Amino acid sequence: MTTGPKKILITGGTGFIGSHLLHELLSNNYSIVLLKRKNSNVWRIKDILKKIKIYDVNLNTNFKKILSDESVYAIIHLATKHIKIHKNSRDIKKMNESNITFPTLLLDAAVDQNVQFFINTGTFTEYRLKGLISERTPLRPYNYYTATKVAFESILNYYVKQNKIKAVTLKLFSPYGEKDTEKIIALLSRSFYDGRKLDLTQGNQKLCFTHVSDIVEAYLRTLSFFKKSRYKKYETFNIGSNESWSIRELVEKLEIISKKTNCVTFGKKTFLRDDEVVIKCDVRKAKIMLQWQPKVKIATGLKKTYSYFAN
Repeated sequence: MTTGPKKILITGGTGFIGSHLLHELLSNNYSIVLLKRKNSNVWRIKDILKKIKIYDVNLNTNFKKILSDESVYAIIHLATKHIKIHKNSRDIKKMNESNITFPTLLLDAAVDQNVQFFINTGTFTEYRLKGLISERTPLRPYNYYTATKVAFESILNYYVKQNKIKAVTLKLFSPYGEKDTEKIIALLSRSFYDGRKLDLTQGNQKLCFTHVSDIVEAYLRTLSFFKKSRYKKYETFNIGSNESWSIRELVEKLEIISKKTNCVTFGKKTFLRDDEVVIKCDVRKAKIMLQWQPKVKIATGLKKTYSYFAN
């Protein structure tokens, strides 16, 4: 008796990172179940819609039935509701529902249906934003959004310690790349191509910009990590570039790539915390345990991203 390809359930697969991951998983012969909101825009995955099983879900969905019907063996959780600065109780409710309640209901159903693995997605802004950031850096959520990410990770850790599921959280450092629409490198690329004015902060903060192809590779490495003896317990891994670049430096590089003069005005916006922050991602743990490290240099990644918008 032969068995089909391993079946993975993904949340957030219509988004920037999730869409790239879906394509890569299909090319690696995984079978995909996608959970999405009814009104999600599927433009990033239009070419593969017929190759994946899709469920439109909400908080009242019977997740246990979906997992049972589909015989899912692993979940990759990317779905999130990001509001940089919450303004009212409605914003709080949206983030609580999307970032805590929804993944907790899915996780509990996964445990009930004996799903083996759960990959959670976190962000570097959960840490204290100062200097070299390792997995041991103290947590100090940047805003309410990152506080909800920390809250769900605590719940996930509880389920793992109860020996009910194996899990890992990947904390991503400043993702960018093709098909992005809202992060800084995408905004800069569109500004250069279209000649639109773009108001920014002073642009001195240095971040570890990580190309989406490197991030996708980290998820694939994590799936392999679960199957090997190196997995002993719940782990978090920093997934980021080992280089830091300021916004001003990115602008200079895009001027060279695009052969255009920038339309950026620095100092028009205020940074939520410290405009002089300098982030460095410590990727040693991921390198040793996941056998992962970033490969795409910033010049190459910027060229790919700018070319995507130009074409």
